[in-house]
Amino acid sequence: MSYDSYDRVKGLFVIGTTTSAFLTGGLLFTSYSHVPGYLQNSSDESLLKQWQTMGAIGRAVMPPLILVASGSHFINAYLTHTQPQHYRFLGAGVLSLAVLPFTFLSLGPINDEIAARNEKKEDHVNEQLQKMSNQELIKSWGTLSAVRGFLFLASTLVSYDAMLHLTF
Repeated sequence: MSYDSYDRVKGLFVIGTTTSAFLTGGLLFTSYSHVPGYLQNSSDESLLKQWQTMGAIGRAVMPPLILVASGSHFINAYLTHTQPQHYRFLGAGVLSLAVLPFTFLSLGPINDEIAARNEKKEDHVNEQLQKMSNQELIKSWGTLSAVRGFLFLASTLVSYDAMLHLTF
């Protein structure tokens, strides 16, 4: 690997790991600080309204940041394709990108149920979720969302490991 390539890899490494670390902190803070704070709310209506506001912010901010983090790792995997570490960068990209399907599959039904309750809809997609209280539903969301934070943490650590073992 040439010095020019190394500079590109280094720059993308900084972008990818910084974004992954930022998302780690945000998601774990939300799961372990915001969710317990929201659960102290005495009014279910206010709780659902606050939750919808937080969800709207998350839907606007998260996907682009996920693409920046995973894209940086994937490009680094390509740039280091002659070295064994490229698999680590590839793994970091996969871990970052895995947050999207995880979110849709595990948190999507909960988000839909919370939205239905906020809009006072009578039709519910999932009977199991329908039986849960608002508090239980949001607590479950917080636990599942923490998994996303740990996926980003793993992505950050795998990328750091790859960078530490590069030769040029």
